[in-house]
Amino acid sequence: MASSKSHAPTPAAPAQAAQAAPAPSSVFRTLPTEGTVAVSHQPPHVGLQNTNNTCYMNSFIQGLYLTDAFIWRLFSFKLRLKDNPSKVDQEDFEFGTKLVDLLQRQVAKMSLTRHSNTDIWDILQSFPDVYRSGEQQDVTETIRFVFEKLGSFEQPLIREVFAGQLQENLQCKVCGHIKAKPETFTDLVLSVPTEDEVKRSGTIPTTQALLQDRLKFEELDADCLVNCERCQDKRQMGKWCEIVSPPSHLCICLNRFTFNVEKMDFTKEKTPVRVDGGVTIGPYEYALYHVIIHTGKDASSGHYYAVGRRSEPVASGDQGWYTMDDSQIKPAELGLLQGNPPEKLKDDNPYVLFYRCTNAPATPPLRIPKKMESYVKKEDAKRTE
Repeated sequence: MASSKSHAPTPAAPAQAAQAAPAPSSVFRTLPTEGTVAVSHQPPHVGLQNTNNTCYMNSFIQGLYLTDAFIWRLFSFKLRLKDNPSKVDQEDFEFGTKLVDLLQRQVAKMSLTRHSNTDIWDILQSFPDVYRSGEQQDVTETIRFVFEKLGSFEQPLIREVFAGQLQENLQCKVCGHIKAKPETFTDLVLSVPTEDEVKRSGTIPTTQALLQDRLKFEELDADCLVNCERCQDKRQMGKWCEIVSPPSHLCICLNRFTFNVEKMDFTKEKTPVRVDGGVTIGPYEYALYHVIIHTGKDASSGHYYAVGRRSEPVASGDQGWYTMDDSQIKPAELGLLQGNPPEKLKDDNPYVLFYRCTNAPATPPLRIPKKMESYVKKEDAKRTE
């Protein structure tokens, strides 16, 4: 177990700054004018109907829709089948290819429908049975499932939008040798302290503080010895993490659900967290644009909704925040994100946060194939018959 002691390691200090800025796209392109229609990005304006406890999926789909860089790349993305694929690889490829088409249709509906809400029915029908069971699913697991089926960091859609690289470091206290373990991530999990810990400290944690805590240097306990490659013996170590390549869009999951051994069940930490409107990773600044909130007394029940805005400025200049609660869209009250919620909202807790790197290049204008426009018109017509 790591102690709470924290200081700069010697001789190498942990680097929290990235070594390279988020790279501009080199794979994707704006669709040609012929056969497509231009789409003007709008603030959150189309709700998603709840189809048998699908609020977790609705809140995530809204986040993807608000990520300009994702939906721009989506329409020219082709999933690639792995070399020498296994049966599982083939099945994943077929599912992922279908998911790309379904997400394109979903983005088209949300961009072009003349109704105030639409649905995700077709997407749900393609997912495993558990997603249609009527049981509430964890939104973080859903995010990872979707990212994985879209190729995760191995393919350019998720890699260019959400993937970054971090490095876990172990340093020998005797010789100073550092063993580095690189890891690519598409979401970053930050531990949330317990409510009792926050009360004792008297300080409400912030997103930036939790991020720094994830990266900080710690000395491992003296009885937790690790083999040093240079000393060729077990030594006491220090450890820290550094983000060596930042994602253009940072997906943060606040770890609020932990397994209670005594109760043999998951418990929910309702610890208030002040969600910073901006965080930094070294020289790079990130602006908040979407927050998924879990409301409920425990981990086994509850409801998801979101508050957010577009990831990049819209032509109308509307950068207001909106609450997206299934089919309902309304202006948001942001007091909940300040870490001091009123008593009636104590069970409403920020859970997943989406930030965009302000140093990343602006996303080109979006164009959607005309066949998608025709599809939306037909879907709209069905609702008026």
